[in-house]
Amino acid sequence: MKNIINILVFLSTTVISAQTSDVLIWNSDTLNLYSNPLKLKPEWDELISLKIENERSSENKDSVMETLIFLGNYKTEWLIKNDSLYLTKITSFYDNSKINYQQWLQTEQKSIFASWVNENLIVHKGNCIICTNNHYKKTSIYPNETVLKFQNGIVINAKNYINRISKTSRFLSLNPNGYLDFIYKKIEWENIPELNDKHYQVWISVTPNKNGKLKNIDWENTFMLIDNTIITDKENPFIKEALRIVRQIPDWNIVIRHDNILNQQILIVFNAQVKDKYAH
Repeated sequence: MKNIINILVFLSTTVISAQTSDVLIWNSDTLNLYSNPLKLKPEWDELISLKIENERSSENKDSVMETLIFLGNYKTEWLIKNDSLYLTKITSFYDNSKINYQQWLQTEQKSIFASWVNENLIVHKGNCIICTNNHYKKTSIYPNETVLKFQNGIVINAKNYINRISKTSRFLSLNPNGYLDFIYKKIEWENIPELNDKHYQVWISVTPNKNGKLKNIDWENTFMLIDNTIITDKENPFIKEALRIVRQIPDWNIVIRHDNILNQQILIVFNAQVKDKYAH
């Protein structure tokens, strides 16, 4: 799945500021990690399940909830030494108390060599230029990012990138009311099926060209969500109507990340509330 930027066209717009939970110490510099290498560990899910089961069997029944809370609320610290990646610390996200991961991972080593890492890791500096994440999942984009390529826990390549917004869409910069009016007043409600108290969410992903005009539709990331069911049929009337509106958007942001123009994904909602507010 390609990198995309989400644009929420809803009855409200929310941007979530970024929080850093994982850091990497490299060449005496402390950098922010884009993802947590611990989650790449093959037995990660098994370790989590085993820990929860052990807590269920213990006398302290509250420890099960503590474990579940821990899974999404901890920070990790990593070190690259002689091109090798090591896990050096895990702390609570809330109070910075240290977590005894040696006992949890059944090892006496103070620093654990991350031999399981065989993927790219991204480290970043500066404030986000696109801020769209929370501490559970990082999706923001930063001006300076370095992609580190690992093989069995050893760095084999590093490449620096300068990311930027090279063009800002005049349309997407509209105040929220004007933006929503443009989208929802164009819906031809008479040409789509009855809503029947349903809530239809259509996600359209587009590829802009270098001038910010629509280049093509990214069908891999275009779909409709209804009652927890994903629909990708191009002939679906709600998807077709959303596409008709998206093609009328005059221009798009141009966001360059890792030397590529990012796709952008827009959400259009069909429900009775929207119809009552915007239908002519």
